[in-house]
Amino acid sequence: MKRADLLLKIIAAAEGEPLTPAQLQKVAFLLGMAYKDLLPDDYYEFQKYDYGPFCADVYRDAEALEREGKVYITINRRGGWREYAATVRGYKTDLEDVPGDMSAFIKGKVTWARGLTFQQLVRAIYQDFPDFRENSVFQDW
Repeated sequence: MKRADLLLKIIAAAEGEPLTPAQLQKVAFLLGMAYKDLLPDDYYEFQKYDYGPFCADVYRDAEALEREGKVYITINRRGGWREYAATVRGYKTDLEDVPGDMSAFIKGKVTWARGLTFQQLVRAIYQDFPDFRENSVFQDW
């Protein structure tokens, strides 16, 4: 399985609803932390960044998935940030072909992340992974 396939599974787990950049980054990060040994060798390498774990390759892969017709990327009207959602073709991705209980993990983390505000999401990541605060510009801890 390729890392972009896993990213598509994350996006598709939102069941047609959009994911914000923070939600996409943080769920991909949590997947990497929880399933290190089961992921492709080239899985995303997250850096300590302004709002915690960040990897630019996540966005590059999402853009490639958009070119393949599996993801659509829109601009949020209120905030101006990009949002990521699965197209019908992308939504049909099979979550069941991932190892072990990874499917339930992805679904659960996407639901969890979508239920939090940006601040709550960043705060939760910092609580569980305090090392990722190192380069943070986020002051609401």
